[in-house]
Amino acid sequence: MFNSNASIKFMMAKIFFNLANFSFKKIDEVTPVTSHGSDTVEVNFIRKGKGMVKINDIEYEVNQGSYIIIPEFVSYSLIPIEPIEIYSAYLLIDNKAGFKNYVPLLKEKYIGNLIELKYDFDELCDELKRLDFGYNEIATSLFKKIIVKILRNEKINEERVSYYKIESLQYDIENIINNEFSTITLDDLANRLHIGTRELQRYLLKNYKKSFNELKTEARMNYSANKLIYTDIKISELYEDVGYSAPEHFSLAFKKYFNMSPNEYRKQNKKHQ
Repeated sequence: MFNSNASIKFMMAKIFFNLANFSFKKIDEVTPVTSHGSDTVEVNFIRKGKGMVKINDIEYEVNQGSYIIIPEFVSYSLIPIEPIEIYSAYLLIDNKAGFKNYVPLLKEKYIGNLIELKYDFDELCDELKRLDFGYNEIATSLFKKIIVKILRNEKINEERVSYYKIESLQYDIENIINNEFSTITLDDLANRLHIGTRELQRYLLKNYKKSFNELKTEARMNYSANKLIYTDIKISELYEDVGYSAPEHFSLAFKKYFNMSPNEYRKQNKKHQ
């Protein structure tokens, strides 16, 4: 039904991943027994339907919301009881040993259920279909989010929790600032992350080379730029949307950031769309 070979490369816990293939399909017949070579992993999510998955000759029940992790050299086959709609992400991994420490699923457990992943996979599929401006960044963020949610669901042990905390903290910071740049304060963000304000400031400077206010401005300006390019919103409406008290304040801030006015930015970039 959909297949993408758009290469999405990213790093988690100092391990490099390449999302080499992503697909969405409907399965109503038993699939052939398949296995992958070294340094690979396949992440599957059942959007709809139910059946069984046979992994190394052991059958597991799967249904809507099930995720299925298939590591290297593991044979598997899907056996539908009802037609199954399934997302499949095929990953290449640079650091095999590191990844096995990071995702304990590769050693023992292959099946879990997390229905909320449906919305993340739907959005990821939509981004890879449209390939709009910035799709690579959004797709990367979404897939990292999916992996973090699976790790949370698996309740990784204390030996691996440091990897998880790093990635979870980074995801939470970016998600909150990108979605709440108009209202979030440094103290609010620190409280929601359960860390001290000074610790958060040091973390931002070390990992982003930017202050909290600089990250908020970056998120606000990127949001504004996308609105100007991809929508017909009026600047007289946009300034309130991004948290400014007056259109002239927004225009001054936008020009300071992009070295051109909002109208100039729209004219220059819309003609290329």
